[in-house]
Amino acid sequence: MSLVVILVLGVACVAVAVFGVKAWERRRARMLKEAGAALGLRAYEKGEQLIVPSVEIMRKRRRTIGVVLEGEWKGSRIKIFDLSYPTSNAVARTTIFMLRLGSRRIPEFAAIRKSLLLYRPTVDLPRVESPPPGPARRHLLYAPNAEWPLGEDAAKFLQRTPGWSFEGRGSGIFLYRRGKRAPAQSLEAWIDEAYDLSMEIAKRIPAPAPDVALEAEGEFGRKLTFSSKISFRV
Repeated sequence: MSLVVILVLGVACVAVAVFGVKAWERRRARMLKEAGAALGLRAYEKGEQLIVPSVEIMRKRRRTIGVVLEGEWKGSRIKIFDLSYPTSNAVARTTIFMLRLGSRRIPEFAAIRKSLLLYRPTVDLPRVESPPPGPARRHLLYAPNAEWPLGEDAAKFLQRTPGWSFEGRGSGIFLYRRGKRAPAQSLEAWIDEAYDLSMEIAKRIPAPAPDVALEAEGEFGRKLTFSSKISFRV
């Protein structure tokens, strides 16, 4: 077989793979929008800006945002969106759940679930130097000044969460399963689990002292973009 034929076959295989990935992403977007609409959630239009508090996972370089759903869930404001970002040799794809807590201010933190099967996370916050007992076995804890801001009760609760990572800042609590996206076929159950866990964390967030100045929430907006980069593992 000549070199030219090999090159042509290689290019054709890449083109087929790219087409398949794009078709799969379009199918997922359609299914997720339909599932969200059935639950009373609104899907963002392409080009619409997603405005959320600035937390670690939203600051990933070269991230792309897919379908975004928003609405009320059990009386609270929520957002759900697909997020992709490159890792060392692949692309991480996950679905983010965000609970909006109105005017309450949350100290910035990240509790990222450990996994031997996944990449070690790159985080722009310092790692907590003296974590509370318990969750250090299952989560990597990060916060400004390397000090855990939520107290021991919240840390113990994290130890009991099955596979979820948590981040927060300002008025938003973010939950996600690393490298996993919400199943469109059982979206309601996924939302219920994420919502219940986020409410449990909200109960354990200490109220700021009256004389402590609160940091600005640091919100930012990003136009929706869709990733077609191929990845066979995360």
